[in-house]
Amino acid sequence: MRAHSLVAAAFSLAALSVSTVAQSATFGITPQVGLAGAGATVQWGFNEYLGLSAGYTGIDERISDVKTDEATYDADISISNPQLFVNWAPFGGHFRVSFGVIAQDSSIDLVGRDFKQTPTNPNAGVVNNARINASFAQSIAPAITVGWETPMDQVGFGYHLSIGAMYAGDPEVNANITCNVVASCLGLQRDEERDIEDELSKYKVLPILQAGVLYRL
Repeated sequence: MRAHSLVAAAFSLAALSVSTVAQSATFGITPQVGLAGAGATVQWGFNEYLGLSAGYTGIDERISDVKTDEATYDADISISNPQLFVNWAPFGGHFRVSFGVIAQDSSIDLVGRDFKQTPTNPNAGVVNNARINASFAQSIAPAITVGWETPMDQVGFGYHLSIGAMYAGDPEVNANITCNVVASCLGLQRDEERDIEDELSKYKVLPILQAGVLYRL
């Protein structure tokens, strides 16, 4: 429910800008691809220096053989990123800086297999099932990008490129590991949660890279 509310909030904010469209110099559409998947952005260019854009990118991907010290996992990665940016071209040309927010709803679901028998994990052979869910707590993520695109007051076909970063925040990790003997899983579950949380904590700041073809009228 939280994800749907965030999506609605992001696009409601974008909808408030529609009242200014009549005053804008241009309106554009940009299909785009990037590190966070594929999507599209709509733009309002008010003059050669200032614009507003609202869009969405997302991806669903499955990755096999994700390894920790204790096991091997299959991962389902889901990224859903509604976004709203104010675009500023300080020189009125191709270069611009954008400030905005991304209503991120990103999660990783892991299913474990091939648990290793190690000194710290002597009960690997009794694991029945291992599922771990990880997500980032910073649902409304501030973001900044720099980029190059066709000037905001020019109509027709053009290009778009953005490079930047967003603050995703600390990860939340929940493990559910069941064993033949319940007590055997307590240490393993705690260790796996800690290992995956430590790994994801390296990505509190996530890179942004998006490129697309632009059409303005």
